[in-house]
Amino acid sequence: MFSEVTLISLLAMPVVSLLLAYFSIETVKVIGQKWFVGRV
Repeated sequence: MFSEVTLISLLAMPVVSLLLAYFSIETVKVIGQKWFVGRV
């Protein structure tokens, strides 16, 4: 059971990190667009 949980966590970590990176990039894009439009 412990080995299964470890394997699942090892497989989930890169997926979670990719999702976090994607959402952070999208958030920065949206904020950048709003800031740019606000400046113009």
